[in-house]
Amino acid sequence: MFKKSKLDNGLRLITKRLNGVQSLSLGIWINIGGRFESVKQKGISHFLEHLLFKGSKKYSCRKIKESIEGVGGALNGFTSEELTCFLVKIPSRYLHSALDILSDMVLNPLLKSTDVEKEKTVILEELKMYRDLPQSYCLELLDELLWPQQPLGEPVIGTVESVRGATCVSLRSFQKAHYTPANIVISAAGLVEHDLLAEKVLAIFSRKNCGKSNIFTAVRESQSKKQLKIFPKATEQIHMALGFHSLKRDHPLRHAQA
Repeated sequence: MFKKSKLDNGLRLITKRLNGVQSLSLGIWINIGGRFESVKQKGISHFLEHLLFKGSKKYSCRKIKESIEGVGGALNGFTSEELTCFLVKIPSRYLHSALDILSDMVLNPLLKSTDVEKEKTVILEELKMYRDLPQSYCLELLDELLWPQQPLGEPVIGTVESVRGATCVSLRSFQKAHYTPANIVISAAGLVEHDLLAEKVLAIFSRKNCGKSNIFTAVRESQSKKQLKIFPKATEQIHMALGFHSLKRDHPLRHAQA
C-alpha cells in the first residue's frame, strides 16, 4: 500500500514500504522540464540539473559524492520534457542523510560562476555527442516534424546558442521560480517509515513559500499532409524514424489503436 502526505505549502510525499529489502530509493521530483521553457531558455532545466551536483550551501561537490557513494549508495539525476529528478539508492539506515543532501541540493545550490562556465563546455560536448549518434539524432528530427516551432519539438538539452547564453543570474532566477514546494514531489520505496520521513520532510520544507504550480502550454497539432526530413551524413548505415499523432494515453480506444 502506498502512503501519501501533503504539506500546507503544496509539497507532496509518497512512500511504498518493502519489507523484504534493507535498502531504499529516494527521489525529489520537480515539475519542470523542456516543455516549460521559452526559446531563449531552452535547455536551462537540464543545465540546472547538472549544476546541482556541483555543491550546495551545506555540502561540497566532494562531500555529496562521498556521503552517498561512500556508504554504498548511488546518486543520479535526469531531465525530461516535463520533469527534473534527483534520486538516491542507498542502505535504509542512511535515509535521513540522503534526504538532507538531496533537499539542500534542490533548495540551496551554490551555482558558482566558475562551475557555470565549466559546465557549458561539458553540455556543449554532450550536445555534439548526440548529434554524432544517428540513432539518437533521427528521433530529434522526428520531434521537430511532429511538433514544429514549439517546446516539445525541441531538444531538452537546448541549443548551442541557448547553452552559451546561460548565466548565473538566469539559472538562479529559474531555480528560485520553479524549485518550489508546489512543484515538488518526494518519493521513497524500500525499507522506509512514512511517518518518520514525513516529519523530516516537514522540518526541511515547511517554511518554504508555496510558489506557483507550473503549467506547460498544450501542443499544437496542425499537420495536414505527410512530411519528411532528411539529414545527410557520410555513414555506412541509414537510421529512420516513423511517427504519427495518435490517441491520448488515457483514451478508451488506445489499446485498439496499438
